[in-house]
Amino acid sequence: MSLYMQVHTIDFESANLPTAVLDVLPTPVLIKDSETRYVWINAAFERLFQVTKEEVVGRFDKELFTERQVAQCNGGDLRVLNTGEVDEAYETLIDPEKGERETITRKTRLDVNGTSYLVGIMHDVTDISSVNRQLEESAQVLEFQAAELRHLASSDPLTSCLNRRAMLETAPAQFAASGNEGGLLLLDIDRFKGVNDTFGHAGGDAALVHFADVVRANIRPGDSLARLGGEEFVAILPGASLGDLEAVAERIRASVEASAVEFEEDVIQLTVSAGGVHRSQVDVEQLDHWIADADECLYQAK
Repeated sequence: MSLYMQVHTIDFESANLPTAVLDVLPTPVLIKDSETRYVWINAAFERLFQVTKEEVVGRFDKELFTERQVAQCNGGDLRVLNTGEVDEAYETLIDPEKGERETITRKTRLDVNGTSYLVGIMHDVTDISSVNRQLEESAQVLEFQAAELRHLASSDPLTSCLNRRAMLETAPAQFAASGNEGGLLLLDIDRFKGVNDTFGHAGGDAALVHFADVVRANIRPGDSLARLGGEEFVAILPGASLGDLEAVAERIRASVEASAVEFEEDVIQLTVSAGGVHRSQVDVEQLDHWIADADECLYQAK
């Protein structure tokens, strides 16, 4: 028994299959000769630039497109042909169907039988760029939220002063940067319970915010203010001399006494007592002991 089969073969070259494949790609493709004249373009290129192969082949960019388009499409062609280096150019083009699109055109030299051609492939990266922008915006939002969380974790929500934990964490670096000399002031609003009793907790909160603002305005750049709780605050003064400490304390006392808290239709008058401690050799591990010593001074001041 014999079997006869008829086999059909395809002549790829005569069928022009390579360019047929390029023609169905959604990505615009162009081929130029060594003088940058168009040799071939695919259908996606025709659609994007609203041209036909017959209009383009054998011509230069300057004969076909606007000056702006020529600057975008023709940049780097001769360099690619002369050196063989790959050129990638970011371009913004107007797609007649999709509107403004962001593209990256990658141009490469192709040598065939001693003849050089330039092959360009245009990649639409609009969606990728949009996603990247969204990711960048999201990252910025997350960083802002993280900063807010760090601020909330390290500060008193009412007065925006440092809280006790943040004060203990930041004080060592502050003193180290100032030659390990400095001091602190323990500040206590006088008769604060009477403020709360007379004006309510809202009035008391207003008084605390006002007090913190006044103190911050009277300490030095580089100093910091923390709220320990209730009406008690501590000012950290790295690098301060004993004279500096006394001057800042007096400035705070006078400013608090000279200013008043406007609350609704009332005026709340405040005074403050202070206890200070100065060290010429700072041991930040003993900061809690400093505060205890300052508290004794504060008691004497009251």
